[in-house]
Amino acid sequence: MEKSPQNSMTIISKWGSVLVLIGFVFLSWRCTVDSSMKKEVEGNYELNLTITEAERSTGVKVYFSSNKDLSTRTYLEVAGNGYKVIRESEGQTDVWKTYEGIGNLPWEIYLLKKGNFFRYSVNNISGYIRGPMGEWQGKYDPWKAYVGLEAPEDVVIESFTVTTLPWLSHASEPIITIGPKGSFYEKQIIPGAILNYKGTYYMYVMAGMEGNEEGSSRRTIGVATSKDLENWKVHPEPLITYEDYPYDNLYVNGVVETPEGKIAIMFAAQVFPEWKGFMLATADNPFGPFEPYADNPVYKHYTHAHEFDLIQVDHPDYRYILFYSGFTTEPKSGPVGDRGYVLYSNDLKHWKEHPQNPVFSPQTLDNWDAVHIRPRSLNKIGDDWYVWYEGCNQWTPPGTELHGWWDTVGLARSKDLVNWEYYPRNPALPGLGISAEQFDNRWVGWPRMVVKDDIAYVFYTGNARVGLRKIPLNQLTNWNSEGGETINMLDGS
Repeated sequence: MEKSPQNSMTIISKWGSVLVLIGFVFLSWRCTVDSSMKKEVEGNYELNLTITEAERSTGVKVYFSSNKDLSTRTYLEVAGNGYKVIRESEGQTDVWKTYEGIGNLPWEIYLLKKGNFFRYSVNNISGYIRGPMGEWQGKYDPWKAYVGLEAPEDVVIESFTVTTLPWLSHASEPIITIGPKGSFYEKQIIPGAILNYKGTYYMYVMAGMEGNEEGSSRRTIGVATSKDLENWKVHPEPLITYEDYPYDNLYVNGVVETPEGKIAIMFAAQVFPEWKGFMLATADNPFGPFEPYADNPVYKHYTHAHEFDLIQVDHPDYRYILFYSGFTTEPKSGPVGDRGYVLYSNDLKHWKEHPQNPVFSPQTLDNWDAVHIRPRSLNKIGDDWYVWYEGCNQWTPPGTELHGWWDTVGLARSKDLVNWEYYPRNPALPGLGISAEQFDNRWVGWPRMVVKDDIAYVFYTGNARVGLRKIPLNQLTNWNSEGGETINMLDGS
């Protein structure tokens, strides 16, 4: 092949009408490609690149996001004994993160794009970043972006592939949005629990009004109804309000139909900023009125806790499982933060703790979920328990005073609720973050899954609105792939 005028190599490939090739192995590849061969990647992807020879002082640049005219772009710059995460924007170069200790060649370079979230590693020295185009400056990572490699001509590449990850579709609108000014959900409407009752789905929501108590205030419990899980109507009045209790805020998390035919709701209560425990209320029908249990709270974590899921099971020793997130002052590993705990009960009023609590910890010690993990949706599929959970870590972008918390949603599964396998391409359900108008451009959380007709309906909050992702069940349970295609970036096939 001919050398480019700059004696450099640029390889960029496009999703489109391409051949699907899986499992390429290249013993070596050394050449340059004309830099005009620039093509786009659409959606989420997983990048794997092996470089066996390179001038360590010069290194390589692996591009993974950009705007359409390439005036702003981000890349990993691998050189020497480390690498950097860099953004170039309108002639200015910013270094967001720096990593050392990657060792000698070959360089095994990995990068995962999930919405506005990116994870990466070079020779197992790993990291993460959200919104690297500079979302904190109003520059967002697009759904279509350039991906490729720029390097000197003497670089030897063993393999370079990109695999599409179609789970996270481009959903531009929430399925339930906030209400008009003055309504009980004028600031927040967040999915808390879902009940299928006589052919109608009831989504009990945490609804908030204008205020500064963690995004809103005067949080109440409302409900929305649907026949198909996609079209929802919000009931015009809250079902349970802070005026019914001596608390400031109510966070609904669980709902079941009891053997006695009662609708039982469980929620966390707060006198801001203190959490008062988990409360129980029952009614004769899904719209109430709900009568509080006289001896509330039915359970109180030793520190603060407010997120959980409530599951009814067929077990000889207990009828209910409550899987909750509790702040843990002495975790088994990692920094102080939220961990997952399991409780058991026969009557929703008296709870027994799992002897190995906390049973659920972060997937990583220094990556996307290293500080807080908050289990939110527990589902039994076959022999496995699947949990959707919030993961959180902190990072303050250079030159800013942001709080630096980056919430997103991950997935794990277990056969015994103690030993967990984490989804290898977590975070499984991040926000898109493609523009200021995108409803989930900033933070996502509070996931809740319902399985119907071999489809997993995963509800979540994006900027306090309700979003929905639909995943075929056979893809959700097959963690070898998300059902995408693998592309050989060396020849575009």
